[in-house]
Amino acid sequence: MRHVAALRLRQEIHDRMSEVLRNAGSGVVESTRAHVIELIERGSLERAAIMARELAGGHPEEPSLDAEAGMVEWLRGQELPRDRLDPWLEALRQRIAADETHTTENDSSVAAAIRAFLARGMSQVVESRDGRGSLVDGLPVGCYLLEAGLAEEAAASLYATSARFPANGAAALALGNALLRLGQLEEARDAYRRAFRVAPFDLELGQVEDEEVRELAELTAELELEGDPRAWLPAIGLLEDVLPFSALDPVPGAGFGTPSRVYDLLIAHKGARSHGERTAIRRDLRELAPKLFDALLTARKLDAVPTPVGNA
Repeated sequence: MRHVAALRLRQEIHDRMSEVLRNAGSGVVESTRAHVIELIERGSLERAAIMARELAGGHPEEPSLDAEAGMVEWLRGQELPRDRLDPWLEALRQRIAADETHTTENDSSVAAAIRAFLARGMSQVVESRDGRGSLVDGLPVGCYLLEAGLAEEAAASLYATSARFPANGAAALALGNALLRLGQLEEARDAYRRAFRVAPFDLELGQVEDEEVRELAELTAELELEGDPRAWLPAIGLLEDVLPFSALDPVPGAGFGTPSRVYDLLIAHKGARSHGERTAIRRDLRELAPKLFDALLTARKLDAVPTPVGNA
């Protein structure tokens, strides 16, 4: 009975598509492609595959449609149980690898819909098993969602990852990228600062989608800052009014050398309550990063040292 039903479905779609292709105008390709994408999103993969193939057959002059139909047929052929991660992850990796060939058909909206379907399905399997914001092979599941173009869903998952794994720099950086795509610049830059405070050496500057944040690294030479530029980004970001200042980042252990020490001193300076405390902190800042210290003073990023009171 199941095979009979499948044949009946195929014939029904064939008849409908034949009529559409006979009578439709120039917008038939895009409208039908949109319907295929909608079917993929709903998980109606059999219908999507039949419709994509019918569309390709009706327009042999457009080879990209044949490639898209092949993609949908490939997806339909995958075994994707809702209680097993490995098939979803493998299918998603295969799709990403195919898309990295950068051919025209792999840049299509149908290819994007397939990636989104696989990433969303994979995340649902993982998070239903391991909880919101889980990791897959050490990578936040939200990173897969973001790579599939699902910025809003990625941000929600990555917020959860950052709460569960506070020192996970990849989650914070990906959250910054997701929020940037959503137009939330201030929140994105808060996440970028956190990323480079908690795990600077686990990250690559090229992963940051905010060009102004990436360019902060270029100032390390001018400020004569020694060491890895990535760890200096939070302090330089404060100087340049690019990254918001915060004392709440969960920096692990002793931090990451002089850059962490300098930022910790800036936090301490903000909270200092006496002339003696602030003077001592400024002395340490000047010793650790003299040009940065002078630049912070010039930019009025350090509070004025209060005038001593009382008897000498």
